[in-house]
Amino acid sequence: MTARMTRAWPTGLAAAVVLTAAAPALAAPPPAAAGSAGVVLRSTDLDTGAPLAGARFELWRETNDRAGLQSTGRGADERQPDRDCVTDAKGVCTVELPTGETYYALQVAVPAGYERPDEAATGFDLGAAAARDGLVLNVPNRRADAAYSGWILVRKKDAKTGTPLHGAVFELWKETNGTTGLKTGGVDADQRVRPGCATDADGTCAFDGLADGGYFLVEKDVPEGYVMPKTPVTGPYRLDAASGRELVLTVHNKRAEPIPLKEKGAAADESTREDGRRARSARPGAPVE
Repeated sequence: MTARMTRAWPTGLAAAVVLTAAAPALAAPPPAAAGSAGVVLRSTDLDTGAPLAGARFELWRETNDRAGLQSTGRGADERQPDRDCVTDAKGVCTVELPTGETYYALQVAVPAGYERPDEAATGFDLGAAAARDGLVLNVPNRRADAAYSGWILVRKKDAKTGTPLHGAVFELWKETNGTTGLKTGGVDADQRVRPGCATDADGTCAFDGLADGGYFLVEKDVPEGYVMPKTPVTGPYRLDAASGRELVLTVHNKRAEPIPLKEKGAAADESTREDGRRARSARPGAPVE
C-alpha cells in the first residue's frame, strides 16, 4: 500500500470519492493548511441515502506496511487520537490530515437503531488531488431491524455463443439521490450497496438481502479474452412487489478481436528494426539516425 496518489480501497460497504465540482457545498471541507487535506466523513442510511447523526470514527495512519488496519497488538498502526469525529445532524463531520499518507477511518459507534458494517475500517490515500479538492468518505449503515428478501441474479454470457463466462466482476448501486442516472462521486452520490461480485463457473453471481428500489449494475472487470462493454453501467432495474423482488439480469461480453497475422508480422518487423537502430546508435562514433 502506498500514498503516492489519491486512491480508495472500499471495505465492507464504504466508498471514498474525491469531491467533484458539482458536489453541494454542504459537506465540502474548509481550505486546509499547506501539506494537509480536508476529509469529510459522511454517514448515511444504506437503503435510502438519508444522513445519519451519531456515527463516531477514529482515524488511523498506516505505519506497519501490512495490508489493512491493525488496531491492536504489537506493531499496530498508529491512531490519530486528536482526529476522532462524530457526524452531526447533516450526517457529516470533517477532519484535517497531512497528505502523502495512507489512513483508515474506523467506525467505532453507529447511529441509534443501526448496526455495524461487516468491515468497519475504510482505507484511503491522501495525495495531490485530495489536497486540492478534499475527500468525501461515505460510510452507509443498515437499520438493525432491517430484513429484506429481494435479490438480483446476474448471468454473464458470451455475446455470440451464449456460453456462461467465469470471472466477470460486478458492483451493485442503489438509486438514492433522486436524479437520473448513476452518480458515484461527490456528497450526493448514489449508494454502492454491495462490493464486487465475481461470476462463478456457471457464469452467475448473486446479490441478496436487498430492499425495494431502483438498482444499477456496474461491470468492473471482464473475463480473460473479452472486452469491456462500451456502456458498463446498466439500469436502473426496479426491485419491488411487482417484480416479485427477484430479478435475473443477463449481460453479454464480446471476445477481444485477434490481431491479424499480417499485423503481428509487421509489428515484429518494426520492433526488430528499432532494436537494430538502438544497437547501432550505441556503438562509439555511430551516426545518429
